[in-house]
Amino acid sequence: MYDLFINAYTVTSLVMFPILVFIVILLIRDLGKYSKLSEKINSIIKDLSEDIADKGFKKDGKESSLSHITRYINKK
Repeated sequence: MYDLFINAYTVTSLVMFPILVFIVILLIRDLGKYSKLSEKINSIIKDLSEDIADKGFKKDGKESSLSHITRYINKK
C-alpha cells in the first residue's frame, strides 16, 4: 500500500512539474505586459502635467503629476 502511494506521488509530481513551470512562465509574461502598460500610462500622465504647467498652471513642490492634473481639472 505504501509503495502504491509513493509510486502515485512520483508519477503525479513528474506530470505536474512541467505544468507548474509553464503556468509560472505565463504569469511572469503577463505581469511584464502590465508593467509596460503602467509605464506608458505614467508617461502620458507626466506629459499631460508638463503641458498644463507650460500653460501657466504651476505644479506645487512635491505634488504628483496626477494630483497636479486633478487640481487643474477641479479649478476649471
